[in-house]
Amino acid sequence: MKIRILIILFTFACFTANAQKQWTLQECIRYAKERSISVKMQQISQQNQEIRLNTAKNQRLPGISANINQTFSFGRADNSYQSFNSGSTSLSASLSLPLFTGFQIPNNIAAAKLNLQAATADFEKAKEDIELAIISAYLQILYSKELLEIAKSQQAVSVQQLERIEELYKLGKASEAQTYEVKSQTANDELAIVQAKNDLQLATLTLTQLLELPSPEGFDVETPNIDTDFLLPSNPEQTYTNALTTRSSVRADEYRLTSAEKAVKAAKGAYYPQLSFGAGYRNDYSKINGVNNSSFSQQLKNNGNKYIGFDLSIPIFNRFETRNNIRTAKLNVKNQELQLENTKKTLYKEIQQAYYNATGAKEKYKAAEIALESAKKAYEFAKEKFENGRSTTYEFNDASNNLMKASANLSQAKYDYVFRKKILDFYNGLREE
Repeated sequence: MKIRILIILFTFACFTANAQKQWTLQECIRYAKERSISVKMQQISQQNQEIRLNTAKNQRLPGISANINQTFSFGRADNSYQSFNSGSTSLSASLSLPLFTGFQIPNNIAAAKLNLQAATADFEKAKEDIELAIISAYLQILYSKELLEIAKSQQAVSVQQLERIEELYKLGKASEAQTYEVKSQTANDELAIVQAKNDLQLATLTLTQLLELPSPEGFDVETPNIDTDFLLPSNPEQTYTNALTTRSSVRADEYRLTSAEKAVKAAKGAYYPQLSFGAGYRNDYSKINGVNNSSFSQQLKNNGNKYIGFDLSIPIFNRFETRNNIRTAKLNVKNQELQLENTKKTLYKEIQQAYYNATGAKEKYKAAEIALESAKKAYEFAKEKFENGRSTTYEFNDASNNLMKASANLSQAKYDYVFRKKILDFYNGLREE
């Protein structure tokens, strides 16, 4: 019983500690990279390429095989009118070592190495993609948190205003209509809080799903200091130049193009003669019933046969198979060239969009700051006029709503600006870890 209670307390303590833990952005990124299914799949592809490279290297090794054959014969044989029952056993072992294969083996090894490098680059790209997705989801949670705080602040102001207007109504200094207007505003503010909480839950769910966590319950993120005082690149061309050397997608296609060129050389190797070295050993034992047979050991001693030799195979005509293989390999090179060109063009378009999105987000953030300052001043004036009885409840609520909207717009502009900057950092090779 005591052990059961201790287990329950330990489980509760672990759950509580986990619920109280606030995840940093770096922790989320590291955790996602370790558990993301897409990253794991790319890692398996990389391991497959490692195996293929090992297979290509092993083509240089000799091939060794052994064979044992047992045969039983019954009845007449060799045009004889006499029936014989016999048995024979043969043992053999052979070795074949490629000496020259038209440079096919070294070219296949080189192609396999390049394919492994391409798979490694794909693996890195998968980690980059999940990192960018984590950053986006993380910032969305921070944005949703700010919206919730803004909604709560607005609701607190409305509650205070409702208490004041009800006192004035009791004193006969406010109408019943004004009271209902403030109550309506308070109800709308409560609805905004519900909506903000729901948005925060959905944002949290998105991030926990990226982290492959079983449930978003008890999950929370740390709120870092958001710095918006940073410089953007002067032009997209500067970022594009950096991205050509840092982006995994470009490196992967470059490796595949070079690998395809090696495959052409390997295919041309089939035009060359193939030279190999061979060696082997063979021994036989036979027994015919009714005949005086030599002993097993004596036959093995006398029947042993060893050989070594060289085999030269000269290709003459193989139904244009080699020619068509070379054509196919060359077409693959052209396809990889187009793929690399398309990747670079797509990258440049993405960088252009990211650059102009970032500059637009910067201007939007500055405008939102100015709009918030204006909304604050308008709210203070409306509050003062309303408290002095020189404006209606509708005017005050309108100013209050405008302040809340301006605060939300600034928060949205801030996180959009930060996210756009981080995308540019990615293209410039600047990572979060």
